[in-house]
Amino acid sequence: MTPDGIVSRGADGVEEHHRTRGVPRTMRVYLAGWSDELRSISRDEAVPIALLLMTIATENGPASIGDDLVRIPVRREPRYVDDETTPDQISVGPCHPLLATAREVMGDQAIDRGWLQVPANNIRVAARYIRGRATVHGYDPILVAASYNAGSIRKSGANRWHLRSYGNHLDRAAAWYGDACALLYETRELWSMDEAGLGRVGSPATLGVAV
Repeated sequence: MTPDGIVSRGADGVEEHHRTRGVPRTMRVYLAGWSDELRSISRDEAVPIALLLMTIATENGPASIGDDLVRIPVRREPRYVDDETTPDQISVGPCHPLLATAREVMGDQAIDRGWLQVPANNIRVAARYIRGRATVHGYDPILVAASYNAGSIRKSGANRWHLRSYGNHLDRAAAWYGDACALLYETRELWSMDEAGLGRVGSPATLGVAV
């Protein structure tokens, strides 16, 4: 990890700086759309805002219709019957926690799909889930993404990260995390929220950047 994202080194020794192509437009759209929610939840839950942005983009995908915020409302897993019978088979955007997970981490079995569709509630569930596993992942973005996607951190030989995940989830998370870091460089007032510590963007003083 570097202050501006994730760099990996392949077997040939070549370094790869993980980013999406072009400017971090998707991150700009997400921050503009949910700025208040992201800022307050990051502070309340003590979860780096870069990780929240990474989670939203990895789970929800790019905000790809012009500059309009796009949200995938729900995903139903193959064994889904209905919300009450199989709450572990439906997730709600933008962070796509399972309904069962939301009830567990918030300690409220009355939570329903409507409550989880409120972006502030949804992002808070994701933040609290991430915070609750901090002793396992240490806020390392790839470990956070693996835990969030697979429910735990397990070794695997199926990808370059050697961690269990589904599809190319960790590659996408690495790229979105790099974009989140790039956005935080642009948005200098966020430095004070996201400085110092693994998984966070360095402060201007740490990076030697003039402000």
